[in-house]
Amino acid sequence: MKRVRSIVAIAAFSALAAAVASAAPAHGKHSNGPPGLAGKPHGMPPGQAKKMWRKGEQMPSSYIAPQFFVVEPRVYHLAPPPPEHRWVVVEGDAYLVQVRSGLVAEVIAGAVAGLIR
Repeated sequence: MKRVRSIVAIAAFSALAAAVASAAPAHGKHSNGPPGLAGKPHGMPPGQAKKMWRKGEQMPSSYIAPQFFVVEPRVYHLAPPPPEHRWVVVEGDAYLVQVRSGLVAEVIAGAVAGLIR
């Protein structure tokens, strides 16, 4: 009877160990999110998580590109950018960014609410 209990205990432990091992997170190329979102900024689809950078934080270089630049800042009541800075709009928020470093110098939330990027 002791032998049967031991075999049952070993089998139960083996099944439990296999379940725990299969639930461990993957350490491969898709460990930061779903496979289809690996190349997306912040690993999230648009609309699910809004990222807002703060003054002093570094904005990803993918946002420091002409399609995000504000060409006419005065139209949106933004001050002209100082040398080596550009106004960048992401999801309606305006960021004054130093172009070389990507550091955010100023943030105006909802500055360009009517513009969808």
